[in-house]
Order: sequence, then C-alpha cells, then structure tokens
Amino acid sequence: MQVEPEGEVLVEPLNILDRREVRLWKWVITQAKVQWQHYGPDEATWEDEELLKEAYPNLFRGHRHQDDVQSQEGEM
Repeated sequence: MQVEPEGEVLVEPLNILDRREVRLWKWVITQAKVQWQHYGPDEATWEDEELLKEAYPNLFRGHRHQDDVQSQEGEM
C-alpha cells in the first residue's frame, strides 16, 4: 500500500465491474464501475472511462466492452 507524505493512501484500480452511459446535455459520457485495490466490490465507484484510460491504460488491455462482445457474436 502506497502512502503519500500528506497521509493519503494511493489505491490502484483492480477491476472494471460494469459500464454505463450518462447523458449530460448533448454529450454522452461513458463511465466504468471500478473496484479498487484493498476494497470489495460493494465499495466500487463510478468513474469517467476516458480519465481512467489516460491514468491506467493497462486496466483496459484485454478487457472488452460488452457492446464489442455482442457485435462480434452477431458476425459469426
């Protein structure tokens, strides 16, 4: 566990549990429900997916969006 000099604990995302789209005026924002290191799934939080991709690109490698899975199944 990493601790900042100010006493804040730094946690890394462990897993993406779910995704949702949130409409904000004319924009649609994709959010990911993230389970954080040292916390259980019941304490997961919704985060902006684009910000997560910038901060934690490894979290998204090999993790396919549900829409991608459905579209690939339809192509078979």
